Amino acid sequence: MQDLSGKVAVVTGGANGIGRALARRFASEGMHVVLADLDEVGMRVVEAELSEQGTQVLAVRCDTSQEASVHELAEATLQRFGAAHVLCNNAGVVGKGDPWTGPMSTWEWVVGVNLYGVIHGIRAFLPIMQAQGEGHIVNTASMAGLVALPGAAPYNVTKSAVVALSEGLFIELKAGGSPVRVSALCPGFVKTGLADNQPWLDRHGDEPAPTTDQFRQMIDEFMRDGVEAGIDPAAVADEVVAAIREERFWILTHDDMRQMPVERMMRAAAQENPA
Repeated sequence: MQDLSGKVAVVTGGANGIGRALARRFASEGMHVVLADLDEVGMRVVEAELSEQGTQVLAVRCDTSQEASVHELAEATLQRFGAAHVLCNNAGVVGKGDPWTGPMSTWEWVVGVNLYGVIHGIRAFLPIMQAQGEGHIVNTASMAGLVALPGAAPYNVTKSAVVALSEGLFIELKAGGSPVRVSALCPGFVKTGLADNQPWLDRHGDEPAPTTDQFRQMIDEFMRDGVEAGIDPAAVADEVVAAIREERFWILTHDDMRQMPVERMMRAAAQENPA
């Protein structure tokens, strides 16, 4: 998809971080933008910013973990713009605390948003793209979907699943001669508020299990430092637009991390234990 001007981009998790950067980047290409998020305040700020620049924007409160909510998003998109050319299944969360002793709602929340949110997005928008004869789906995974992060089991599970789901969908659509393309976005550390996104505390009334052992505390500190030193979300958005134009599946944003999944698979091929 070379010419993006006048086309419609749907971005879940569009109120902050990578989602906000994607919305801005698509707007700069002359696209109409649909923002979807549970953070209505943040979403309205982005909506106002883009509208002032002349972009046609639709903001929809959407819980991507709920199938009905995502189908309502698709219906609202069609009602306003009549099409959906780019879908960024970008909404994502990270659970805090010990996943093995903490509340099960941590797992349910992370799996609901990170994995089922992607599934719901594909099921709602793929038929639209197939019918209109053009489309590109970008699923936000992570380098954690290629190389497991210690101490982040729910996040690892969901991001690995998104990579597998995206790769399978890419092959399936290509084999069937579909006009719809798929990309898997696997960023490393990015300056976002992902680690602080904790609405599940209010939603479920559960408290995460405290992280007490030294190893987990070290991992938490490593993650915080990594995010603080991460790349600008705008750089990620630039990579996404380039991949859409090139019809490229893999979007790896950090050159210095590209060898990590290679080393992992070499260990697997040699039947060596993880390191």
